Amino acid sequence: MDKKNTVLFLGDVVPYKPFKFKNTHQTVINLECPIIESGNPVEGKINLRVKENYLRNIFNSNLLCVCLGNNHILDYGENGLESTLLELRKLETKWFGLSSGSGDEYYPLIIEINNLKIAFISVVCQSTSPIIEIDNVTHLSLLDVNKIVESVLRIRTLVKRIVVYIHWGIEESSYPSKEDILIARRLIEAGVDIIVGSHAHAPQPIEKYKNGIIAYNLGNFIMPEMKYVPTYFNDTGTSLSSYSKSLMLWNRISWGFLIDMETMEYKIKKYIFLFNRIIELQFTPVDKYLKLKHRYLNESYELIVNKHLKKRFTYRKIRDFIYNPHVPKKLKKLL
Repeated sequence: MDKKNTVLFLGDVVPYKPFKFKNTHQTVINLECPIIESGNPVEGKINLRVKENYLRNIFNSNLLCVCLGNNHILDYGENGLESTLLELRKLETKWFGLSSGSGDEYYPLIIEINNLKIAFISVVCQSTSPIIEIDNVTHLSLLDVNKIVESVLRIRTLVKRIVVYIHWGIEESSYPSKEDILIARRLIEAGVDIIVGSHAHAPQPIEKYKNGIIAYNLGNFIMPEMKYVPTYFNDTGTSLSSYSKSLMLWNRISWGFLIDMETMEYKIKKYIFLFNRIIELQFTPVDKYLKLKHRYLNESYELIVNKHLKKRFTYRKIRDFIYNPHVPKKLKKLL
């Protein structure tokens, strides 16, 4: 691969500390939260944010652009978004994923690298429970296959490559849903070159399909463990609940998708975040999910996915109990 033409696509990033990451490739990430020191969380959801901007510490000057099209970027409303955009401007980093005003719903960010024009489009699936808009102007672009196809047809002759970031997928699952597979393949058939998925918090298959490549979900590149984080705020700023989610092997490991944008030759990198470092691995325990097995697209596929999710749920429950034993109230009364 010609390094001048290569781009490294990475998964979900919540840059909560200055991780050390050895990388020299132009990089694109999904920024899964706003960067704001203080502010009012929006009502009725799990809210994410980081107080300090560690993007430069982690990525140096290698960020080509940042996707903001996800279900957490508007968690702190207009102030959170303005603060985030200010931090990106300081880094001289371009972004995509939010639309404003009229015109093409999926108006792309077009970047030229080594005389190659690349269009970046972001869409968010409604199933991820996103905040759709703020200030009645700025909004996310929701997943609508027909409208995306129309947008792709309008720009296909203007650029060399079209990349579509899709925020979707079943959380904790290393299998894409059957519906997502069919949507991704339809978009490739319509002229999209590369599809990059985020949101599932687990790495999913990457497949070469016809003239394109689909990375169904790259997983968590950086994501903090959450312990009793205040959530579901009301209109007075009072938290009505809390949320906890421990880090498991599958949500610490992620794929890095390195591709030559001229030739479409690609390589899969494997990462884990540990001990304040991003460590590149030669192999991982979840490598078996890297390839999409076409036989799973039959009637039994849904059963396979459900069984897979139940195993992960059970494993999480056992692990959480080992590290934080909790005796149910009914059992306490008997004791």
